[in-house]
Amino acid sequence: MRNKSRLFYLTIGTLLLNQLLFAQEQKTSVLSDQTKVVYAMNDSKKIEGVYSVLKEEDKVFLRGAYKDNVRTGNWYAFNDDGKVFLRYNYDLKKLLFLDTTSINRLKVEIDAKDPEVKEKASIPVPITSIDQYISLLGTELKRMVKTENKNADGTLEADLITKIDKNGRANYQAQYVADGILVTKKLVISEKGFDIDWIPSSYKGVNYAATFSVKARISFTEKPGIKQRFIWVY
Repeated sequence: MRNKSRLFYLTIGTLLLNQLLFAQEQKTSVLSDQTKVVYAMNDSKKIEGVYSVLKEEDKVFLRGAYKDNVRTGNWYAFNDDGKVFLRYNYDLKKLLFLDTTSINRLKVEIDAKDPEVKEKASIPVPITSIDQYISLLGTELKRMVKTENKNADGTLEADLITKIDKNGRANYQAQYVADGILVTKKLVISEKGFDIDWIPSSYKGVNYAATFSVKARISFTEKPGIKQRFIWVY
């Protein structure tokens, strides 16, 4: 009788597991920089469960979880070398870890007149690594430059800039010098299944707009079998 009971519960458990697996439809999207987003959709066609952005099969840029299309729990962003860049908890709305070595290489300006706010406000932080930030924005800038000049070659040093408002909404642009003239390009980051989420700058419970900038070197030299690279200049 005991064995029959065990068999019954094992059968029920297997059925429930199969229902869960069939209810979650696995999806993979390839972003413009050739990184992959891997996630699952529930039977309501909403993102559910583990969500990952992979640079290669064994390299993770970003990992977290969704519940009914809403980010939940701990999210981890990883640098190119595999080290943790940040850990953010969406339930607590709290940044639990940040790689201060990387952050100190950035340029940030808080949009406030009060000197105390400018000095002491927290900086805006993307919930992704700086390496992925450079990869996505650098890919879009490279596409725009190649559209205007198919013969573009060599390298280009550019400031990849984000203007983040007090609500965390971001606008992207790039600035570089060409023939002695400062050029500004608006960048549109529009990826299927992925968006860079931002933690806005804040001080004493008040959010502030800010500008976040990273200097990068972009190579236009195409070599067969070599993946595109964007070098962080600091």
